[in-house]
Order: sequence, then C-alpha cells, then structure tokens
Amino acid sequence: MIISSNAVRHSQSSLSNRNAKYTGMKIFYQVKMESREYSEFLRQEKIGQKRSTYEKLCNTSERILPLKPWKGLERKYAEAIEFSHLNITPKGAFSFTMLSTLLIIIIPSLVGLAFGVLLGMLLLSSIFAMICFAYFYAYPQHYSNIFRIRASSEMVLAIVYMTISMRVSRNIENAVKFASENLTGPLSQDLKKLLWDVYIRKYSSVDEALAGFIGKWKADNEEFTEAIYIIQNALAESSVKLEKALDESITVVLNGNKERMKHYAQDLRTPVNIINSMGILLPIIGLVFFPIIGIFMPGLVQPVFLIVGYDILLPIGVYWMMQSYLEKRPYTFHQPDLSRHPKFIREQFLNKIFFTSIAIAVSVVSVASYFLVSTQGFLNMLISSLFITAGVGGSIVFYMIFSTRKKIEVRKEIVIVESEFAEALLQLSEQIERGMPIETAIKKMRSNIKNLSIAKFFDKIVYNIETFGMTFEQAVFDRKAGAIRDYPSNMIEAILRAITEISKRGMDSAAKAANSIARYLKDVHTVEEELKEILSEVTSTMEIQALLLAPLTAGIVVALTAMVSQILQAFGQAIQQIESTLSASGPAGAAGNIALGSIININGMMPIEVFQIIVGVYMMEIVVMLAMFMSTINNG
Repeated sequence: MIISSNAVRHSQSSLSNRNAKYTGMKIFYQVKMESREYSEFLRQEKIGQKRSTYEKLCNTSERILPLKPWKGLERKYAEAIEFSHLNITPKGAFSFTMLSTLLIIIIPSLVGLAFGVLLGMLLLSSIFAMICFAYFYAYPQHYSNIFRIRASSEMVLAIVYMTISMRVSRNIENAVKFASENLTGPLSQDLKKLLWDVYIRKYSSVDEALAGFIGKWKADNEEFTEAIYIIQNALAESSVKLEKALDESITVVLNGNKERMKHYAQDLRTPVNIINSMGILLPIIGLVFFPIIGIFMPGLVQPVFLIVGYDILLPIGVYWMMQSYLEKRPYTFHQPDLSRHPKFIREQFLNKIFFTSIAIAVSVVSVASYFLVSTQGFLNMLISSLFITAGVGGSIVFYMIFSTRKKIEVRKEIVIVESEFAEALLQLSEQIERGMPIETAIKKMRSNIKNLSIAKFFDKIVYNIETFGMTFEQAVFDRKAGAIRDYPSNMIEAILRAITEISKRGMDSAAKAANSIARYLKDVHTVEEELKEILSEVTSTMEIQALLLAPLTAGIVVALTAMVSQILQAFGQAIQQIESTLSASGPAGAAGNIALGSIININGMMPIEVFQIIVGVYMMEIVVMLAMFMSTINNG
C-alpha cells in the first residue's frame, strides 16, 4: 500500500464522525488512489505543504502584529486565498502589508537620523513604502490571477488527457486522476485536491466534486468547464457516441480559447501603444529638457531626483502596467519542463556563468569609473560614463545568452518533437493496424519519419529494445536509459503510457486510440499556431521598440543633451566675459552682473556623464521589461 499510515489515520479520524456506511469505502479509496504523485499529495496535505517566503512572512507578521482587515477586504482576501491554495489567512496578509510598510519607513529614517539626512531619507522611504503597500495590499489577488494564468496553459492538455483516459477506461475518476498525474502546474494541484476531497468524504463522489470544480473555473474559462461537462455526460452513451463526445470536448475547448485570444489581442493593441508612448518614448524624449532647466533652476533638477524618478519609479510604473495587461491573458501555451532534462537536473543559479557576468560588470565599471574620476575633458568623461553603462549591460547580455542558450536549443528541440508527435502516431497506428506488436511497428515506421526530428526519439526506443532486450514500456520509461529522459515532455509521456495500457487490450484498440490522439494533437497544434500568428501582430511593435526605437531614442537624447551642454558651456564663457566687463563698469555694472548671475547658472547644469548613466540604466530596464513582456505573451 503506497498511501502513508499518517494519511490512513487521518482518514479514519475523519470518517469516524460520519455515517457508518462510509467506513466500508475507506479501503476502496485507499486502493484506488495509489499513484506515487497522489500519495505525495496526501502526505503534504497531512504535514502541510512547504510554504513560500511570502506565506512565511504573512504567518510571522500575524504573530507579531495581528491586524484584522475590514470585512470587504477580508472577503476579497479569503476568496483569493481559497482559489489559489495559499497557506495564509486574511489577517496574516493584511498584517504583513502594514508591518512591511512601517518597517520600510522606520528603518531608513533611523539611518537618516544617525547620518543627519533625516528629511531626505524620510521622503525616499515614504515613496517606497507607498509602493510596497500598494503591491502587498493587492498581492493575494495578484497571486490568484497568476494562478489562473498558469492554469490556463494546462486546460487544453487536461481535456486531452481526460479524453485519452476515457479511451482506456470509461471512468471519470480515472480520467481526473490521469490528468492530475500528467499535469505539473496549478491545474494539477486543483485536480489532486478534488480527488483528496473525495477521499476524505468532503464530496460523496467525483461527479459531485467536479460540479464544484466546474463552478470554480466557469467564470474564467467557460469552454473548459463545458468540455468537462461533455465528457461527464458521455459516460452513459454508446461507444460511437462516446467517440463523438470526446472529439466534441476537444473542439469546444480549442475553439473557445481561440476566440478568447483573438479578443485579447485586439484589446491589447491600445495598451501596447500607451506603454510605448507614455511609458518609454515620451519619458526618454523629456529627459533632454532637464539639463536646460538645471541652468535656470539649479536646485530643482538634481541627479538624485532623476535617479529616483526615471531609474526606479518610472520602471516600476511601466512594469505594473505590463503585468496588469498580462493578468488579463485568457490562455497561455504549454511549455516543456526542462528541469527534468539530464543536462539541467543539477543546475544551480549561482554557477560560473553568474559569477563571470558579475566579474565582467565589476571589472568594466571599476576601470571606467577610475577614468571618469581621473580624466578631464568633455569627450573623455562622456566615453568613460558610456563604458559604465556598457559594463552593466554587457554583463546582463552575457548572462542571458550563456545561461539560456542550451535551454533554448533543448526547448526548441522538444517543441519540434511534440509538434511532430501527431504525425509519428499516425504512422504508428498504420503499422499497428496490420497486427504488429508495438516494438515491431516502431521498427517498421522509422523509414517513414526519418526526415523528422522525432526520428531520434524512436531510434533511441529501438536501440533500447535491440541492445538491452527491453519491452516498449521499458525502452521509453526506464529511469536510467529510457528515451523519455532526453525528451522530458509530459504530453508525450502521458500519451505513450496510455497507448501502452490500451495495447494490452489488443492491437486494434491501440491503433484506433493512436489515430484519435493524433487527430487531437494536430488540432491543438493548428490552434496554437493560429494564436501565435494573432499575437505576432501585437508583439512585432514591441520587438521593434526593444531592438531599435528605445536604444536609438536614448542615444539621440544623450547626443542632443551633450550638444546642448557644449553650446551652453560656450555661452557660459561668453557670460563670464560679460560679467568681467560689467564688474569693471562700477556699481551699475556690478548690479547688472548680479542680476545676470541670478538668472543663469552654468555651473548648476547636470554633468553630462551623470545624465548619460541615468538614461542608460533606464534604457536597459525598459529593454529587459519589454523582453520579459514579449516572452510571456509569445511563450506563456
């Protein structure tokens, strides 16, 4: 028995308080729920899941400063917490929001008091405290939205897995279980929770639990819940009608998501234009006026104000706008789980690539800073400051390229293999229809797919069968030598497991199942390609912005400012000559000198090297955020 004794004792204590007729069903459910993943879920439910940093902070804050939110906010928090399975209470979320806000104000203020800069530090800490308050205040709802987005990437696959399971066994409970085992994100967690609720008798049956599950997700994706409803109703139908119902469920969820994404892409055009203009181009162009303003009002335009405004507050505002639009995204694309690939199982964040990028940044910035301080001359100082920006940007580029290059290559290979899997299944079904065992059918079909990338996957299966004498199941799923290790696709793994089980009932059943699944996969792939084409119209504008317009505009602004600075410095020298002439003209000239000096102060102008660093940092932040935004839209 795989279910832990703790879970059994927990179920016994729960059942003892219920009607005696349920006690006889305990053994049935213990036997039924015997997958490794589900047993782990039972264990986690008993001892408590590993809490995130946010959950730990909320629980600690509730003990230190317990503050109860007002009823309206408490209700919103409770709904978000329940929906996304956060291990916190509304009181804990509100307590952490208030405590973190107070600490952000108090600690910097004490530091400012110790160093005699209380007013400035209090002002900065108050600004950051307001930002943090707004972020943490809305975080439960924000996390709930992220939960919805991540779950949406699995909804189509969930229906595919359920239909596959229904072909193996006409049992809705097994279908839910099969989907929960082969999904990896929030939707898997929801389905496992559904089975757990049935296990502890919160619901009397899976059908009753699915009714609650459908109610939870209906507002977010009606097509998904409708597809589940179709699968449920098909249980009592004949085999022919069951086939049609399963096909219909796939069609419903695909067409529904396609329509939702079309509307999302249309609605996204205006926000993207707003982000491009108000959040990127206009702020960069507006920077050119600050050095000029500094001549006439030197106390108003200080570098620290631009750093706080342009390099901190404005990027936060742009990021918030981007996130708010991403949270409305109705569907995301399924992505391979690279953490299971042999090359990335032991990968660490603090690796040699990370430290090399840090070394590049420190080295270049240190050398450039030395020349900036020690050299004189307008052009030399401008070039030195440019190398400071280049050092930081170069280290980011170095880390991103070398830390993701192999991942991108492997991911592309897996995506291509997944897209070709439908064609391979069709070829496999044709061979199986002739009465061949799966092992023989794979050998025969290889010549038909030799020009496809997926041929390597099946070559590895054949190699394992011929070299090690493995069965088809062992050749694919063996932990040490299985072909699936090099292609960690949950979708391929789940489908091949299903076909393996179906083949035990006969080759004819396996051939029909492979043919039907191949049609499902072709439909899914077609819809995803259409969605990518729809979104490309929106992301192309942002790609041009990140690759060309933002860097080019920032460079033009710095060049114009440098030119204006040179002109104003020449103007300043002329003013000095005028001042010296006026000073030699007696009391009247001295008065004119004072009046002219009070209007124009060339020395109060912001140094161009400081201005260039501020603009460069802002440009890098914007480009990174645009890249993140495009990646999320294109890849999910």
